Amino acid sequence: MIVWEISLGTLLTLGTVLVSAAGFYWKQNYDSKEIKEDIRDIKEDIKILNKLIIESAILTKDVIYLKDRIELFEHRFDKVLDYLRKGGHSVD
Repeated sequence: MIVWEISLGTLLTLGTVLVSAAGFYWKQNYDSKEIKEDIRDIKEDIKILNKLIIESAILTKDVIYLKDRIELFEHRFDKVLDYLRKGGHSVD
C-alpha cells in the first residue's frame, strides 16, 4: 500500500530538485551566451587579422616594386658614371 502523505522531507526534496534543475538551466543558458559572445569576438578578430594580412601583402608588393626601381636607378647611375669616366670627365 502507498501512503500519500506530504511531509516536510518530501517538500524539501522536491524543492531541492526544482532549485537544482533551475540552477542547471540558468548556468547552461549563461554559458551558451558567453560562448556566443566569444565566437562573435573571434569573428571580429579574424576580420581584422584578414585586413592586416591583405595590407601586409600589398605593402610587401610595394616594397618589392620600390626595390626593383632602386636597382634599376643604380644600374643606370653606374652606366652614367662609366660614361663620364670614359669621357675623361671627373665625377668628384
